[in-house]
Amino acid sequence: MSFIIQLVDFITTPFGFIVIITGLFVVVQANQNRPRLGWLVIAVLGFAASLGKFSNEFIKEPPSLVFPLEQICQQGRSLTIVLLLLLIIIALKSRNIWRKKLVPQPIIYIILVQLTIFVKILVYGDIGLAFLTAVTFGAVVFSLILGPSRWLQNEHNFQLGVWAMAMVGVIFGIANIYQASIDPYPITFIHGWFLGTTGNPQMAALVITGVIPCLFFLAFQDQENRLLRLIWAGFLALAVFGLLMTASRTGAIMAVVSILIFFRYRGGQFLQIALIFAVLAALFLPYLSPTDIESIGSFSKDTNTRAGVWGGYWQMFLDYPIFGAPFQGDRLRFGESSWLGALGSLGIIGGLPMFMFAWSTLDMIIKLDRISKIRPDYYLKCSVVMAGLLSLLVGGISEAYLLGNLTFSVMAVFLYLILGNYIIEVVQQEYEYFKSQYYQNYSNLQTNDVQM
Repeated sequence: MSFIIQLVDFITTPFGFIVIITGLFVVVQANQNRPRLGWLVIAVLGFAASLGKFSNEFIKEPPSLVFPLEQICQQGRSLTIVLLLLLIIIALKSRNIWRKKLVPQPIIYIILVQLTIFVKILVYGDIGLAFLTAVTFGAVVFSLILGPSRWLQNEHNFQLGVWAMAMVGVIFGIANIYQASIDPYPITFIHGWFLGTTGNPQMAALVITGVIPCLFFLAFQDQENRLLRLIWAGFLALAVFGLLMTASRTGAIMAVVSILIFFRYRGGQFLQIALIFAVLAALFLPYLSPTDIESIGSFSKDTNTRAGVWGGYWQMFLDYPIFGAPFQGDRLRFGESSWLGALGSLGIIGGLPMFMFAWSTLDMIIKLDRISKIRPDYYLKCSVVMAGLLSLLVGGISEAYLLGNLTFSVMAVFLYLILGNYIIEVVQQEYEYFKSQYYQNYSNLQTNDVQM
């Protein structure tokens, strides 16, 4: 009930009114002849889903951001819901032309995991919250399948899909540059670590690492506009700098995974990129404050802050192997690991589809790697999806973001899966076409030989 009140309050504010009017204009204008508008809604939705306010037992009210970032962050959840509804309306206007498989297999397994979470909250928690969780997650799946998955009918829309993910990082970067130019303290007040407009440094790292593959793709793809490539490369460098400032070891590992995927068969280029980043680090590090240097130094700390939580999840699974451990309160909370969190809190019923999700995602990654070997012209396209998916799977080992429902991380996973599914289906269609052409030509030759 409080959520509905918050949503109504947001709609009745001047900012909410502007969002509604602008959104309705976009809804009217957006169609498959103007695909960029729909993908722009995806980008803004991804940024809105990343918004948050830091809070713990010691800090109830964090330092305020500058106008209008403070107002936007306070209404982040309501803004996300409104944008999601607008996306659903746009998605309903689109139509499928040739695609046969719009839903990637891994998404089906994630739906089963969320269904288990719904039942678990229904049994032990708040019934209203259970249905709200189910509706919001269902809306995310519905909008992304009927929207982006149906929009992906050609190469142009694939490029726009990658562009939309990269634009999440661009919006995030511009917003935080604006804040830092006026007062950097509200986005670095936790030990000097960068949290930006998100709820904590880990979330900021996840946003950055989620868009790094797309920034790589746009910066290194073959295109005539070199100025545009330089702009994307600049945002890529900014993303890496922001990631260093989060002091997130998970984020650093995810970024390394992404880079290694892109240069898995191109060691010489990898060394060149590593040299460029080393030079940039040498130029910028002397200008950082001592607190900033300490933030970057946090990468090298050898303390394991997750071992206790992981051990607790494993013990919960051993004690309650079927349906997971009971919980108290109105909602089910996860922390420190998507995989162990699913096992400990959901048991075999929720853990099995979670691991099937990982298996089917890895299967997609392997297929894309094979395609990149057979079709060198697909190397970058396959790499951007492989890097995004594998880095998010690896990050899920130490963070529970894969078990969320209306978050940027979940949307990023879904979008990468949708992009990968499109590549596989396009290549399969091309293969079937060339095979049919071959048999047709062979049949024509046989007919001509008989006539002769």
